[in-house]
Amino acid sequence: MSTRIPDDRARVATVTAPITNEAWAQAETAHERFKVLLETKPRAKARYDAVLAEIHSRQATLRRLREARALTQSTLADLLDMDQSEVSRLERRSDMLLSTLKRFIAATGGEMHIVVTYPDGGPVELLVEDR
Repeated sequence: MSTRIPDDRARVATVTAPITNEAWAQAETAHERFKVLLETKPRAKARYDAVLAEIHSRQATLRRLREARALTQSTLADLLDMDQSEVSRLERRSDMLLSTLKRFIAATGGEMHIVVTYPDGGPVELLVEDR
């Protein structure tokens, strides 16, 4: 089954029937049914744990990146020409400029690449221009 990617000419489909109470009830209990499946099926639990471990092995916070490079906040602050408290706040932020993130990564010795994936194609590296 291929996924159709909407474009500017796409039209919103008209919903002909409302969602039934039964459909809502099934959706609301889906998480509980999944938890029961994991508790009763060892192979499903093992597969779930393996996928979760893979996800976690490829994720890191800015703090963990800094610690993995054996850098203190003070050292990184010197490299970024800012105060240690600013590095602390930066590590806790969930939203920041790409240029700030790029500087942080460079100060820890890394290179930042942003990769975009679409369901109908391979990964594409997004080029972010320096200004």
